[in-house]
Amino acid sequence: MQKTDKPESVERQRLRLLFKQSHTASLMSAVGAVACTVIFYAGTQHAATFYWLAAVWAAVALRFQVYRRFFNTEPGRDSVRTWLLRNSWSTVLVGLAWGSVPLLPDHDVSTYTHQLQSIIPGFILMAAITSYGVYFSQYLALWASTGIATVSTTLYTHGLDAAGEALLMALFLPVLLVTAKRYGASLSTSLEAKHRSEQLVAQMTETNNELQHHNALLAHQRDQIEQEERLAHHVFHQLTLGGDHRLPGVHTWNQAMGSLSGDLTQTARGPEGQTYIFLGDFTGHGLPAALGALPASSVFLAMVAKGLPVDMIATELNRKLFHLLPVGYFCCAVLIELSADRSRASIWNGGLPPLLLRRSGAAGYEKIPSQSVPLGVLDADEFATEAHSRDLRPGDVLYAYTDGLTEAENVDGEMWGFDRLEQLLLRDDIGSPKLPTLIDAVLEHVNLAPASDDISVVELEAVPAAVDDAADAAA
Repeated sequence: MQKTDKPESVERQRLRLLFKQSHTASLMSAVGAVACTVIFYAGTQHAATFYWLAAVWAAVALRFQVYRRFFNTEPGRDSVRTWLLRNSWSTVLVGLAWGSVPLLPDHDVSTYTHQLQSIIPGFILMAAITSYGVYFSQYLALWASTGIATVSTTLYTHGLDAAGEALLMALFLPVLLVTAKRYGASLSTSLEAKHRSEQLVAQMTETNNELQHHNALLAHQRDQIEQEERLAHHVFHQLTLGGDHRLPGVHTWNQAMGSLSGDLTQTARGPEGQTYIFLGDFTGHGLPAALGALPASSVFLAMVAKGLPVDMIATELNRKLFHLLPVGYFCCAVLIELSADRSRASIWNGGLPPLLLRRSGAAGYEKIPSQSVPLGVLDADEFATEAHSRDLRPGDVLYAYTDGLTEAENVDGEMWGFDRLEQLLLRDDIGSPKLPTLIDAVLEHVNLAPASDDISVVELEAVPAAVDDAADAAA
């Protein structure tokens, strides 16, 4: 993950700004000293002018030495206080050099040259506010050394005749000091705001980098999960593909909540022509629920191949799932065995909604409720395996479904409900099979709402034996 550099502290930024701006000011000071020397020497022709220039340049050279050490030293090696002390000593020397301008001989010089000697120190202090004022203490060192030196040398050179100039300088100095202090405070506030902004940008950059890193990890994990889910879907499909899904009079619908369904619908033909139905609803959704369907499917198909009754199939399924599934996981299921001539049905219901049996010509439905706990809850000694038996006549229809059918919700959270299911199945204007119409009605109710559960429905018609044989011949 990419790391972001933390911004410098406010004090470090101020110190860097001080040395950067003071460096430029020192260059201007050296150039300005040469210009003043030319002017003064042209008026006085006195060698003292060059001595003064040498003093200014020596002080400036000392400051350049401090700058060089600062910019070539690893940040943080010396404290801010140490650098300020080094800078202040060289600042005092510069201030003394410029404050000694009144010592230059001014006999027989023009008026403007004398006036220039008087205003140069004040001009230097004004110009230095933007560079030395970054730290008020540094400007104070320049201000004090230049001011004291200027007033002292002026009185020393010209005596009481220069008292007015000295007084004017003394009145002007506090104004410069106040201005420098306000400038320093304003600059400090600005640097603190800039530092907070840099910290915020650094934090946002670091957070963004972390988000990108986590997003990349999530994308990789999502790809792995999708790949594993595709593999699980393929294995699940292959293992549950056994059985006969084209039995006449048997119609099924399964709609998964996700890519894998926790509902299992198996139809198979027994060795003597029986029709077997297994409808299971495993705890949860998706892959955890689908994993329980794999052994259940294998057990069901193996026992159907032997033509065993539904109570024995339920017993074996319960034993297998009781030892396989963790606590809290189980399978609500319906097992149906329809005789070869479709005249009799054996039904075991463990935890699913009541089956609906509509007799041919009847006005209502007979409900076949659950008579046992779901598969995988109790061990063999406590498990109830008793099955219901029903005689069937041609035209009778049997419906089994998971609770995802009646609990299917629309965007307003309204469930489809048992009343709608009963009203639709009692309509005589809908021919057999009714399952396609049922599917359309449920999907129209749900519309764009996300699926809340897996849905499975089995419609079983008591097709006469002659029709059954004809269907087999056509197949």
